[in-house]
Amino acid sequence: MLRGMTSPLLRALALAPRTQRPSLAVLRHVSDITSSEIARRREEAKKSYDATAGKPSAICDPYDNKGEPLSESQCAEMLLTVGDAWTLLEDNSALVREIEVTNFMRGAKLLTTLAAVSFNDGHFPTLTLERRKGKGRRWQEVVQVKLQTVVLEGLSYRDFQLAVLMDVELARPV
Repeated sequence: MLRGMTSPLLRALALAPRTQRPSLAVLRHVSDITSSEIARRREEAKKSYDATAGKPSAICDPYDNKGEPLSESQCAEMLLTVGDAWTLLEDNSALVREIEVTNFMRGAKLLTTLAAVSFNDGHFPTLTLERRKGKGRRWQEVVQVKLQTVVLEGLSYRDFQLAVLMDVELARPV
């Protein structure tokens, strides 16, 4: 073991089980880094790519429309590719679908299923489960799905793609 360990970090590492200890080469490398080097690396990390930092451009466009949201005509064209239950908001900023469920727990299960579809696609909508007063004195539980590409402040082709995937999942027998 190391003799004359004065650093609390080194003492803790010496007492840790062998499988949890980093190699001494790593320790030497970490100790060689100065505070100015740490500050420089932090600044570089802040400047690195952040998907929400700004709008995509024609050069970097993961949404296939030159960094712009879909136009009204493009949205109308794409709306034909999804199920009839999907509607566009008046300003074409989002694609919305409401699904009535029989009870709150089924709504929670549906929410989990739609969240898994979204996670697997890598595009994340706003999913809500709410209980509303329906007709008469009857309560109704509703799952609302709102698809929107926040970075573009509107819709992208990815939103319509996710709507199709959700339609496929909703069509599966329970």
